[in-house]
Amino acid sequence: MRVSRPVGPLALPPIRTKFPHLASPIAMGEELPWLVLTIVGFLVLVPVGMLVLGSFSGARLPSDFTWASLTADNYVSVYADPLTYRVMANTFAYVAGALTLGLTLSLLFAWLVARSNMPCKWLAYAGLPLALIIPGMLESMVWVLLFSPRIGFVNRLLMGAFALDSAPFSAYSLPAMIILEGLRAVPSGFLLLVPLLLRFDPAVEEAAAMAGARARTITRRVTLPLLLPGLLSIALYMGVTVLSSFEVPGIMGLPGRVYVFSTLIYSYTSAAASAGGNSYGAAAALSMLYLLINVIGLAIYARVTRDASRFAVVTGRGYRPRTINLGRWRWPAAALLALHLFVTIALPLLVLLWTSITPRILQPTAASLQQVTAVSWQRLFGSAELARITANTLLVILVTATATVLSSLVIGWITTRSKFPARRLLDQLAFVSHGLPGVILGLALIWFWVRLDFIPIYGTLAIIVIGLGTGFLAYGTRSMSATLVQVHRELEDAAYTSGASPLGAVRRVVAPLLLPALASLWVWVAIQALRLVTLPLMLQTGPENTVLASYLWRQWEAGEVGLVAAIGMAMVAGMSVITLVAARVGLLSRRASLIASS
Repeated sequence: MRVSRPVGPLALPPIRTKFPHLASPIAMGEELPWLVLTIVGFLVLVPVGMLVLGSFSGARLPSDFTWASLTADNYVSVYADPLTYRVMANTFAYVAGALTLGLTLSLLFAWLVARSNMPCKWLAYAGLPLALIIPGMLESMVWVLLFSPRIGFVNRLLMGAFALDSAPFSAYSLPAMIILEGLRAVPSGFLLLVPLLLRFDPAVEEAAAMAGARARTITRRVTLPLLLPGLLSIALYMGVTVLSSFEVPGIMGLPGRVYVFSTLIYSYTSAAASAGGNSYGAAAALSMLYLLINVIGLAIYARVTRDASRFAVVTGRGYRPRTINLGRWRWPAAALLALHLFVTIALPLLVLLWTSITPRILQPTAASLQQVTAVSWQRLFGSAELARITANTLLVILVTATATVLSSLVIGWITTRSKFPARRLLDQLAFVSHGLPGVILGLALIWFWVRLDFIPIYGTLAIIVIGLGTGFLAYGTRSMSATLVQVHRELEDAAYTSGASPLGAVRRVVAPLLLPALASLWVWVAIQALRLVTLPLMLQTGPENTVLASYLWRQWEAGEVGLVAAIGMAMVAGMSVITLVAARVGLLSRRASLIASS
């Protein structure tokens, strides 16, 4: 009697036995996961380890480091200096103030969009994320142009209108830094909070309403306590982001000698601070406290996120969030949103445009229109130096984005699809990179690669690519892991039962489903690589490794305001195009999701 070969699900075990060492049909050598773990550990831990050694080094420069020069003098000099504790107080006030303002506005706008009958909600959905395309460096420069005590447009207008002897506002102050950083935190907070409020089950609020509670009481006694875990995790994430910020304190704080941790470390390494000198060892010693605070914040964030499921209020049944009638406050709420969008998007772009077409900093008046010129734009498009720097920037963006996507895909595949025994350690190492602010990562890379002078990386674009790629690794691996979890292995199994090879299964099944997510991640990394200034500025040594972000900073310091404004407008236009591409990719991603679920 002839027995036929079983088909369907019964055929899967024999096929899987062809690859008993794999958790996935995609062939992966046993050496590859260990190689990836070694590379990630090298990128994350080795520079930080060198930074720790540097904090105990008595050498003035990283190139002079020797084991015989290890000492605790750096810690004594830094933590016995009263300046350090003034900077601590400034940093605490800066983070607390910006976080309070940013989280309050984010929660307000998210609540108005998700839970109220405010008109023109599309303004929030379309406008608030749009603010992300304006780099923090450009926003800070705009605030200087508006509120500088000497040249600020707003100050000069008010002084002329009210016959004031002194400027009423100062951009070079801690309150100004707090306000701007708080406004910059709103788009990210809004994007994180809106889904939280939209998924909120209204049953508990309805129960409180049936008990006679008013809307204000329901919000205070029911809604906010249930949202507390999510709010806390978002607040911790935003707090770590604000603590790592450099652009706003650098542009607005350094001229007024208002230091926070990031700018003081930068000042130590660039000899810009009057106290503390330019000792790299002192900068490394100060970085240890800064790094510890970041790591603790990220650890708390990870813990809160893990335990937040105990407070889940979303059920499997269908529901609609409870909408609150604002009454006569409907249009004032929409006006507040419009004012915020004007201050954070329209006004900065108008100031940059005006500054780019005037020969010098001129008060915007009808008479000033007669002096409009295209000199700055001619310099922008006619400079050989700018052409070389733009080529450097494009190369950094291309290599960084591509390398980040590929490495994130490999790491995500190992942590979600393989039986690699150290996959959890690999995932944690990749996430640790988020706790390395740009100023610390830059300093760590300097200490490490200057010592490895036989490998010609320091002073080249390669060290900027390594730094940026390391910093983006946490987001990339989380994004890829989440995407891979959504792609069920049954799709690969089906390809195998149809006779496909491992490579064919990847090319015909897996790759098309992952392509939209890969493209979205590539676009996100490209935007961040273009707009971030901290690492390129820390690692810049000359024209060979200068990119647009660090060039803008140097030109601002040199007083080339018109050229800076023109370059800034060109950068915003470029990021707008990339954002439109990202939106298109998002449409493709949703289409792929529909195909996968059908």
